[in-house]
Amino acid sequence: MNDLYWYLIFIPLGYIVGSINFATIIAYIKNKDIKKLGSGNPGTMNMLRSVGKFWGCLTFVLDCAKGISFALIGMFVFEQSNLAMYVLGLSTILGHIFSCFSKFKGGKGVATSLGVFAVTSPIAFAVAFTIMIGYLAFFKKGFIGSLLAISILAVTNIVKNSVQQKEYFYVCIILIILWWALIFWTHRDNFKRIKNNTENSLSLFGKENNENEKES
Repeated sequence: MNDLYWYLIFIPLGYIVGSINFATIIAYIKNKDIKKLGSGNPGTMNMLRSVGKFWGCLTFVLDCAKGISFALIGMFVFEQSNLAMYVLGLSTILGHIFSCFSKFKGGKGVATSLGVFAVTSPIAFAVAFTIMIGYLAFFKKGFIGSLLAISILAVTNIVKNSVQQKEYFYVCIILIILWWALIFWTHRDNFKRIKNNTENSLSLFGKENNENEKES
């Protein structure tokens, strides 16, 4: 009953915090509307392309922090419960994707997901993040690097829960699979664009794109 009480407090709070879209806020401070720039997505990749590398990195850190903070709440308030870390982390991701402050439209959930996984599997996160940055250094299709990192972490966490078999481990595995599928679903337009050879490009370490350029 005590756990239920905390869930009833932190799940809605996680959703509300997750709904805060830092890309939109930062772009507004810069007198820009991120939804009218680049791909129109209010997230890290579009900020990197359309507003600037520094602002894109700042967006990533802040979005990642949302997932980290609520996964840590799950860890300490619920005595290192894997289920609590996933549930509270997922609440922030759902807020990020379906923001209550933006007519239930938001980003794609990658940075916030990485934040949650940084807490649940820090070593795997470091490996996946390094691979993602390595990919982005050589290839220009940013969303593939993001999905690669998420996939590595999802598989790692599924295996980890299968091996540990802690309380509710099967529920954790189902949540991770659904979460993984959700992140792929948020990138459905990217898959359509790459099929049509119109996918937005990103040069992580090269010259920045024209921030006012409207991409397909």
